[in-house]
Amino acid sequence: MSFSIHRATQEGQPGLIRTLLAENPKLINAKDELILSNSPDVEARDALGWTPLVVAAASGQSESARELLDAGAKVDAANDKGQTALHYAASKGNVPMGRLLITRGADINARDRANQHPLHRAATTGNGAFLNILLRAPEGRPKTRLNTADRAGNTPLHLALESGHGEAAVILIEAGADRERPNVDNEVPEEIDGVGGEEQKRVRQYIVSRVGPRDE
Repeated sequence: MSFSIHRATQEGQPGLIRTLLAENPKLINAKDELILSNSPDVEARDALGWTPLVVAAASGQSESARELLDAGAKVDAANDKGQTALHYAASKGNVPMGRLLITRGADINARDRANQHPLHRAATTGNGAFLNILLRAPEGRPKTRLNTADRAGNTPLHLALESGHGEAAVILIEAGADRERPNVDNEVPEEIDGVGGEEQKRVRQYIVSRVGPRDE
């Protein structure tokens, strides 16, 4: 029986990954039970352009990710949507995975095809701990870009407000996010409808109570 390195990664089998990489390289590019190539390649891509490392991040398999990185996997390899492992770690709010990837040199400011950085993803999910590891770039590395607009013109702050994540918005504002930057609909972050109603009103009030009103 042959094994896919993608499948071993998704199932969280770092020992099997180690075996495939070290002992039987002809199996590395196998998908499920078919051997697709005899060339050892830790960057093997599936039909959607996912490398094993991207699979590991999306599946939350930190130990598998570590094995792949130790074997030379490219930390910033992206799938067909331009999404890197760090994008998926941010979407999942997986702080240990995020720390591992950043420690291994992941580009905090990598952009996907929607022009989103990992910071956009973390803001959308409202994970404060993940936002903080993105905002505290290791010494000597480029600073995190706070105000990049995605294809809809939304900055990470827009997305935090759109999803009703008041604490995430506060973290971004305290880090220097622009509260006055409009998106393509000419909405500044704190005017966006978001979750609407009383809940959105409470989010806005919480932000003002923490960081004060906007300078209009």
